[in-house]
Amino acid sequence: MLVLAGLGLYSTRDIPLGVLELLRRADVIYFEGYTSLAPFLNRETIERLCGREVKEVKREDLEERSARELLAEAAEKLVVLLTVGNPLLATTHAAIVLEAKRRGVPFLVLPSASVIDGIICATGLHIYRFGRVTTLVFPDEEKGFYPLSTYYAIKSNMSRGLHTLVLLDIKAEEGRYMNPGYAAQLLLRLESMLSEGVLDENTLAIVVARATAPDQEVKVCTLGEAAQEDFGQPPFSVIIPGLLHATEIEYLQHVHGAPPEVMVRWNERVRKRFSNTLEV
Repeated sequence: MLVLAGLGLYSTRDIPLGVLELLRRADVIYFEGYTSLAPFLNRETIERLCGREVKEVKREDLEERSARELLAEAAEKLVVLLTVGNPLLATTHAAIVLEAKRRGVPFLVLPSASVIDGIICATGLHIYRFGRVTTLVFPDEEKGFYPLSTYYAIKSNMSRGLHTLVLLDIKAEEGRYMNPGYAAQLLLRLESMLSEGVLDENTLAIVVARATAPDQEVKVCTLGEAAQEDFGQPPFSVIIPGLLHATEIEYLQHVHGAPPEVMVRWNERVRKRFSNTLEV
């Protein structure tokens, strides 16, 4: 059997008891840390916790080789693949489940807290006011690739008054983790390329660093301000808000010290820009 199990967001604090019990009776344990990042979760930490050997797998093991070796083992043994956050938030893992189904390998998916849960807990924003989630990936200037789809996801969500959760690219094999300053600069560059009047230096952004960790940081600022700031160590996410509800404004004001007048002005800007398309 193959079990895909989530470990949560921060450290061993978040690992479900059922997952821990499963690790202690598994035949083989794998851990992948390239699709997401937790500040205090790695192979060595998990080994100390469960007293078992844990094998780390890389992107090519699961994607380029279609997890063939892992699934071959799972046909005969209890194999656990551990991921940061919630397993099926990464399309890689959904593909593994489908391949297991095709091969007739029994499988089980065990969820845990995801980045979306962390963002809601960190910011107090309402889940039902979010639109499409998008990822801002590193551009490849030599090939002329830029993440234009992220820009259009923000535009579409904002036109309906919805927040956009922008996940920032991770290239764990290269040790590259996109930070909010780079992300803000890249978003402004996309605006300069497309010129559709969606983003500028005064666009409101909510930056979340290390969601749910003891040193979590939430900052309500403009893209221009975010482009100049250092938010410490990853992981990071950025939210481009749509229309902020009064209770969201109150939460950001009293919990994170955000000036309410800044958020009220932002709402006025969104209404003015997208008055013909707003749904809320």
